[in-house]
Amino acid sequence: MASSSFIKVLAFLALLGGLALLVVSWRAAADHTAPVRFSAGTPPADFPAQLEDIAIRTRDGLTLRGWYGAVPDEKATVILLHRYRAGRGFMLSRAQWYAERGYSVLLYDSRATGESDGDTISVGWLETDDLTAALAWVRQQGAERIICHGVSQGGATIVLAAERLGEDVAGVILECTYDTLLNAGDRRFRNRVGIPGWLAGIFYRPFMEMRLGFDIALASPIDHIGTIEAPIFIMAGKEDMHTWASDTRALYEAAQAPATLWLVEGAAHEDLLAFAPEEFSDRLAAFLQQHGL
Repeated sequence: MASSSFIKVLAFLALLGGLALLVVSWRAAADHTAPVRFSAGTPPADFPAQLEDIAIRTRDGLTLRGWYGAVPDEKATVILLHRYRAGRGFMLSRAQWYAERGYSVLLYDSRATGESDGDTISVGWLETDDLTAALAWVRQQGAERIICHGVSQGGATIVLAAERLGEDVAGVILECTYDTLLNAGDRRFRNRVGIPGWLAGIFYRPFMEMRLGFDIALASPIDHIGTIEAPIFIMAGKEDMHTWASDTRALYEAAQAPATLWLVEGAAHEDLLAFAPEEFSDRLAAFLQQHGL
C-alpha cells in the first residue's frame, strides 16, 4: 500500500515537472524570438567618418535601419553585424577601429531589433536575408572589397549566408559564434537552469520551430563555414559558457579557407574588444595585414 502511494506521488511530481517544463519552454521560445525595440539615437559627432542614416530593403520586404560611413580611398568596406538583441550601437567601437584605419563601415539593426522592421528574431537564420541586402547596398555604393565582421548572432548570420556572400567578400571575422543553434540552446539551458539542453529541448525545440517556421537543426554554421573562400578570423572567450571553447574549435576545424583562431584567456561570452582592447587590436590588425586587407 505504501509502495503504491509512493508511486502515485512520484507520478504526480513527474506530471508537475512536465507541465512546468512545458510552460518554461513555451515562454522561453516566445521570449527568444520576440522583437526588441529601442532607438539607436544619433551617430556620435566625433566618429572618424561622417555617419549617415540609411535604409536597406530586404527581399522579404523589411526595412532595415543603419549607419554608413564612407572613408576616402578606402581599403575595403566593413559590414558589422551585432550580437543577439543588441543593435548597431554595440558595433560602434569596432566601426571606429576600422574607420580610423581607412575602412568604410556599414552598421545596421538586424530584423526585429532596434529601429528595423520585423516581428521575429531567429538568431541568425532569417537574418541572412538582412546581410545579403546589406551586401547589395554597399555594392551599389561602389564597394569592391568587403569584409564581414559579426559578433555572436552576427557571426552566425555571416556563416549561414556563406554560399551567398560573393567573391568580393575578402575577409570574415567571427566573434563568439555558435557552431549549431542546437548546441547554443543546450549551453544556455545548462547555464541558466542547470539541465541538459536535450531534456529542456523536448518542448523548447518544437515551440521554437513553430514560431520560426524552419527546422532549427538547419541553423548550423559548422555545416556552411567550409564553403567560405575568404580568410577567416575566429575568436571567442575561453571561459564562454554560451559557446564552449570546444564549439569554437569545431567551427575553426571545419573551415577550409585560411583560418586564424584566438581563444581569449579569461573571457566569457562578452565584448572581447572591451575585455582585451590592446590584444584585440593587435591580433585583428595582424590578420588584416597578413591577408592584404
